[in-house]
Amino acid sequence: MDELDKLRRITEQLERLERLSATQAGTAAAAEHLVTREFTGKADKGGITATVDGAGNLLAIDISRLSKRRHDGVTLGDAVLEAIHAAEQAAAEAKTALMGDLGAGLGLRDLFGDAWHHFRGVGTDPR
Repeated sequence: MDELDKLRRITEQLERLERLSATQAGTAAAAEHLVTREFTGKADKGGITATVDGAGNLLAIDISRLSKRRHDGVTLGDAVLEAIHAAEQAAAEAKTALMGDLGAGLGLRDLFGDAWHHFRGVGTDPR
C-alpha cells in the first residue's frame, strides 16, 4: 500500500467519524424528545386510559364512571393493567423505531469499513 492509498483511507475514516459525530448530536436530541413524549393505552372500549412517558413511567390513569360501575374490583384491576401494558407497548415500539432509525443513521458498518470481513467466520453479518 503506497502513501497515497494510506492517505485516502485515513481521509475516508475521518469523514466517517465526522458523520458519526453529527449523528450523535441528533441522537441525544431524539432520545430527550422520546423521554418527554406521552403514550396512551386504552382498555374497556376506551373507558380506561393509561398514560406513560417515553421512559415507561406511569403518568396517569383515567377510569370512566361507566367502567367503574360495570366491573367488580378484580375485573377493573385487570382492565387497568391492560391499559397500562398497552401504553408501555406504545412507548416501547416508539423506542424501538427510534433505535432502528438511529442505528441506520449511524452507519456503523461504514464507520468500520471492511473490518467485519475479518470476523465473518465468527458470527453473522452485522448489517
